[in-house]
Amino acid sequence: MTPYAANLPRRYPGLKPFDRAQSAVFYGRREDAVRLTNLILQQRLVVLFAKSGIGKTSILQAGVAPSLEQQNYAPVFIRLDKTSAPLVDTVGEILTKNDLVGGRDRTGERPGERETIWERMKRLEFDLDGLPATPVLVFDQFEEVFTLGHSEASRRRFLAELADLANGAMPDVIRTNLLQRFQQGDPTLTPDVMRWWESQPEMRIVISIRSDFLNLLDEISPLIPGILHNRYQLQPLNRKQAEEAIALPADAPGGPFASARFRYRTDALNQILDFLAGREEQDVQQAVDDLPMLKKQDEIESFNLQILCQYVEEKIIDTIQPEGFEVTPDFYGALVGLESEIRDFYQKQLQTLPEVYARKVGMSLEDPETMIATVQRLIEESLVTPNDRRCSMVDDYLLNTYPGVTQDFLDVLVDSRLLRKENRLNDFYYEISHDTLLPAVIESRNKRRSQEKAEQERLEYKRKLAEEAKRRETVEAELAAIRKQRRLARMVAITSLLSLLVMIGFAIWFVRDYINAAKDQLRNAERSLFNELYGASIPAYEELLKHPRRCWVLRHSRPSKIVQDELAVARQFDSLCQLVDSSLARGDRFFFRDNYAAALDAYHDAKNLQDQYNALNWEQSPPTDSGRVWRVDSLRVVSKFYTLGFRIENARNSLIKEFKIRQRDYEVFSEAKVWGQALHNLQRMERLLPAHKDDLEKLKRELNLDEEPREYVSNAMEACNREIKKLFSQ
Repeated sequence: MTPYAANLPRRYPGLKPFDRAQSAVFYGRREDAVRLTNLILQQRLVVLFAKSGIGKTSILQAGVAPSLEQQNYAPVFIRLDKTSAPLVDTVGEILTKNDLVGGRDRTGERPGERETIWERMKRLEFDLDGLPATPVLVFDQFEEVFTLGHSEASRRRFLAELADLANGAMPDVIRTNLLQRFQQGDPTLTPDVMRWWESQPEMRIVISIRSDFLNLLDEISPLIPGILHNRYQLQPLNRKQAEEAIALPADAPGGPFASARFRYRTDALNQILDFLAGREEQDVQQAVDDLPMLKKQDEIESFNLQILCQYVEEKIIDTIQPEGFEVTPDFYGALVGLESEIRDFYQKQLQTLPEVYARKVGMSLEDPETMIATVQRLIEESLVTPNDRRCSMVDDYLLNTYPGVTQDFLDVLVDSRLLRKENRLNDFYYEISHDTLLPAVIESRNKRRSQEKAEQERLEYKRKLAEEAKRRETVEAELAAIRKQRRLARMVAITSLLSLLVMIGFAIWFVRDYINAAKDQLRNAERSLFNELYGASIPAYEELLKHPRRCWVLRHSRPSKIVQDELAVARQFDSLCQLVDSSLARGDRFFFRDNYAAALDAYHDAKNLQDQYNALNWEQSPPTDSGRVWRVDSLRVVSKFYTLGFRIENARNSLIKEFKIRQRDYEVFSEAKVWGQALHNLQRMERLLPAHKDDLEKLKRELNLDEEPREYVSNAMEACNREIKKLFSQ
């Protein structure tokens, strides 16, 4: 990449939100932008809400702001992330310094009195291109009012003044002041001045907030009764919107951009869309216009889309592709390349952390690898539950648990989009920034744990080999002493008999020690097998097979042991154990993608394999008078059964919960006769139907159905389709 290209803007901002200057390459949200703009123009107060990472800031800055300006409305963006000053002062400073402020109305000024936000908005005059404009206050990431370290007094004062603006009511403090002045006969309070004070500032208010904090707005409804009356939910991109967001910026004119104009070949575009939507390669995409009411739109996260698009663009920049270049699947590595980029995002961010941290603290790091390892353990061990869920942790715990972790250290993780920071109960809590990172974090954690376990087993095996070598050296040294005594015996005839007896004694001791060494090596292999350490047990059996004499000794000892057969049994246990873990991991992947039916199938497969594992353990464990001698620790087998049972129950409960939600939505839409949405929810219910009989029975009991869930969904879909056909026939 040339230095010139490095300083040019990109067509895809990646993880950063689109800003006002990038509106020319902001695509995919045109319909949402139009609807949201119209709602803002019609209503004084509008609430925009969506999940984290959906693109609230991007649509406001690059989609809604240009449309508002065309209607002679001046958007003023306000972030309340500054905790060093009161919230009201922060808002006042942003308003006063805004470039769109063209003047100030000084009618009826009150020297020496505190100016509220309501009065400030009456006095400030906004303009666009020299013409008067109506201001639109856009409070982005409004949840920061509640989650950051603002004082309670600052928060109450700000919300009270915001309520005056939203409700269109003169603040009580101003009304009281004017009344006192009027009673005192203030000559400056002319009728024109009083009419000026009684008029409300012409403006609009937009509050942007995450869905999981929407309840906080409901809590302030006593101050602003209609705060949730005019709300707009931003959904994830559907397939058509995602196609526009991918293809159109690539071929957008203007710039200059770091990359020349390029386009995606149809198969490449479809492959990226299928990957983002979680489809298989063999799925066929139907045209959206075929069934406008019935077609389910694929939900695509903007977070993942921007990662992949930025990856493709950076590759085009690095390889200096000419204008009109056509992106093919081979260019980005097909599905393997897409999967690798999403999976490697977490690792790439980890590798950049030492450099970012060094710039922040103003000094170089002597051991970057230690920092990366600390970050991995902090995230993978403290911010992920044993059930592979995200969890939050207070900063004091993280600072005290991990040596070298400071507040600047945690701030770098937040700036790198790996962690998110929230204030709760006067403490800061940290969690993984987005659900999309969770699979990569879990994969990294499992890989690291496997490597640590393998390294521990390797060191243990190496230690045992060293002990065996040391014991062999001792035996060889003793044999050398015997040979020396034999030479002396030949020279001294008088001691020949004594020397012979000594030699025989040592020979008997050596043979016994050799036999005991072989048995010890076998016992070590069996002990590793008992503890499910197949990475140590199988190499131990293989090492024994390299010594035929030891195998012969073990075959003819009591009890007789055939090493080849013992190795085969160990491999059987290892194979079944890996199959169980693989099915369990496959079920977890489906579960995190909210594919609960597939997750249940995988967990049941894992349980069936665990039954085979248990049966093999029973078959290979001989009974004795004092009980059965287990090949594998039975407590470990039972523990795995408990784990599988918990996963099955958790997935089944999640499926039932999701099914109930979809059933409730279906009943609401069917009662409202919105048959397209009703059918949409029925289709979701159909995909949630589990295959296992016990799961179906549980679902039937939870739903209090008189018929099987499949029959219930099928009958409901037939009834819904009949209603839709009636609508089309009309």
